[in-house]
Amino acid sequence: MKTIKIIKIKNRLKKLINNASFNLPADVIDAINKALAYEKNTTARKILNLIIENSRTASVKKIPLCQDCGTVYVDLIIGKNTCIENFNEIENTVNSVVAETYMESYLRKSIVNDPLFERKNTLTNTPAIISYGTADFEGLEIRVYLKGGGSDNCSYLFMLNPSATPEEITSTVKELVIKNATKSCPPVIIGIGIGGSASRVSELALKAAFREIGTANSDKRYANLEKNILKEVNSTGIGPAGLGGNTTALAVNVEYAPCHIASLPLAVFFLCHSVRRASSKISFPSRS
Repeated sequence: MKTIKIIKIKNRLKKLINNASFNLPADVIDAINKALAYEKNTTARKILNLIIENSRTASVKKIPLCQDCGTVYVDLIIGKNTCIENFNEIENTVNSVVAETYMESYLRKSIVNDPLFERKNTLTNTPAIISYGTADFEGLEIRVYLKGGGSDNCSYLFMLNPSATPEEITSTVKELVIKNATKSCPPVIIGIGIGGSASRVSELALKAAFREIGTANSDKRYANLEKNILKEVNSTGIGPAGLGGNTTALAVNVEYAPCHIASLPLAVFFLCHSVRRASSKISFPSRS
């Protein structure tokens, strides 16, 4: 077994939070530029250009891409033959880094300690939502996602009849876009989870929402569903900032999983155009 020092994880995590906060991913910028190429609505083009300008300003001046600095999601993907120093303290470590980074980088803290009765701001943007996974490589991959409250409020879970068709799912998503897109700072990215269970399908939708734009589902049937839903969503004419245009969504991503014979879970998550994600691998030096 090889051990990754906790200080390495701390330093890398801090960089990833800052990177996600200040730098719009290249695939998102590319998607916006592609939208500009066919967008004919003058107002829509102006808004898309402003999004690009905002991303440049945020990156250069190190100010948040959005005033809502989001809930912090951290995925720790642990490789084979890999041991993490003081693993029993990893969640405390992650939360201490989140708190420190949000303070040092002047990121807005938005997490309350109790959801119903007290709702007092923790003033640290913690706790983060931490998940774990495994992989074949040796080392550790850290993935950071920041999800704003506005788009998160437009999240939906359905337990459909098992006889539901792709056309019905497409119609359901389109209706959700019509009702909610303007609350989510369009152009949006739509993550769709299908299958699993009521709890699992939400994880699938989150994974889909943060998937790199332009990376279609590996199953051609679901890739075709992604294309069809995107076409229908952009036919609504809602457009950037809800002011009209052809670009209501930059992408529709679908993730699926096996499910119980009696159910067909469906979850739909929205992301605003300010997609904040960053990832990095901590690898071991190769032997000479």
